[in-house]
Amino acid sequence: MRLRFEVTALSSAGGPRRGMLEIDRGEQGSTRVETPSFLKYTRHGMQPHLVPEVAAHMDEQPAATHVQLEDFLDEQDVGKRKFTELRKLAGIDRADIVLLDVLDPTITMRAGKSGEKFMGVDSEGGLRRLTPAAFVQAVNALGPDVAVAPADYVHEAQPSLTHGKRIAKSVARSTRWLDETLAGVTQAAVFAPVMGSLSPEQRDISARALAARDGLAGYVLNDVALSADDRMWAAQRSLTLLDPGKPRYMAGASSPDMALRAVLSGVDLVDSSYAYAVTEQGLASAYALGGTGTSAHVDLWQDDMAADFGPLVPGCTCMACRLHHRAYVHHLLCAREMLATVLLQVHNLHCFQRFFADMRDSLARGSLATDAARFIERYGSDAFAELSQLAEQVSSPTTKIQRQRHA
Repeated sequence: MRLRFEVTALSSAGGPRRGMLEIDRGEQGSTRVETPSFLKYTRHGMQPHLVPEVAAHMDEQPAATHVQLEDFLDEQDVGKRKFTELRKLAGIDRADIVLLDVLDPTITMRAGKSGEKFMGVDSEGGLRRLTPAAFVQAVNALGPDVAVAPADYVHEAQPSLTHGKRIAKSVARSTRWLDETLAGVTQAAVFAPVMGSLSPEQRDISARALAARDGLAGYVLNDVALSADDRMWAAQRSLTLLDPGKPRYMAGASSPDMALRAVLSGVDLVDSSYAYAVTEQGLASAYALGGTGTSAHVDLWQDDMAADFGPLVPGCTCMACRLHHRAYVHHLLCAREMLATVLLQVHNLHCFQRFFADMRDSLARGSLATDAARFIERYGSDAFAELSQLAEQVSSPTTKIQRQRHA
């Protein structure tokens, strides 16, 4: 198995870019994903509200899936558990590029603390100690295409994010764990988290260490505990020192406004957890990079939807909008029928996919910065703030229940 990444268009040094990510599996064929794009967000390896039979009838989605190892940790020690090949375990399309990370990108604060030789993971069975050796064993058994090396993420509040021994220790541990991962993983390409939090010095140390590592396939910006502005500062600080020929994935930057900011900074991949958060609130996405609309979402819980027989969003070509109307989905929501979230997830992922296709087209025209500014002006700077917060899990994933706007 071989991962290739090619930058096909670059607007400016350190700016947005188009690319092609490819996994070559030899006789089993290859898979290509045009970037910027997104990784399909999963729970226990499956897209929320979508079974494979439904997903097969959806408009084309990127052939790339994010899976978190913490969903598969239980009372048994991961180093002793016998894992099944990941695609069989979760029913993932065999053509998809599967990225295996340790952590769920929607969780912003965690109880588990790492030690010198292990990463603390809040699994459904409680706190687990994941060593680099156990992670390597799991990766080699599960068989993903890409594995994100374990790291000592820092969630402490200020001022320890900007100075002190904690950040330096985090960078040193993560670099050592990366070397153990690179030495032990036999098939998967390895991505490495860029560490350093808000310390300029430590971010530079981490970025230079990663840039010097042979065999590293890509980078991960996983500063989900920071504010949006701090995360963008951290990304821009590190990206200038990293190899520009390797793909960059930003965890948790899935809301449309954050995705735009990430792409404008040179990020290639985000995740689709925002579409899931919109679905969980009973909303239909209506945002678009172009156009003249000013409402980012349609609330299907509203009473006036009961007599509205139009599509969820006028002009949308998704399966849900072609075959059903607002009144029907409103009824399903009020009746607590599971089909409501299935239809909304189909629509919201379609909208998310279209948004990224429009971003790639805008990049090709050289107008993304202008289009992004108009997008924020049209919808307002706060249009996505509440749902972006609802997309996040503020504590450990022992329940993973989304907070609701509606009772």
